[in-house]
Amino acid sequence: MEEQRWLKHKIDGTIYGWDEFLSQDSLCEEVTAEVAFPEKHKPKAQARRKPKLKLDTAEIPEQPPKDNVELNMEASKGVPK
Repeated sequence: MEEQRWLKHKIDGTIYGWDEFLSQDSLCEEVTAEVAFPEKHKPKAQARRKPKLKLDTAEIPEQPPKDNVELNMEASKGVPK
């Protein structure tokens, strides 16, 4: 399979498929596919970073007991008018 050729505009960075007419333009230069599409050719080391936050969801935080007498007494007090 023949490797595709790409042209990059020197001023605005637009990528074009290789064309004989555009290749003669002084503002266009031939580039490799890695330069034309860096998002498709990321190195393995850059592909994924470890998160700085703990994102585990396996641990469920301990819930307070449902029969909290002090909380129930506080909640049952009347609101002053």
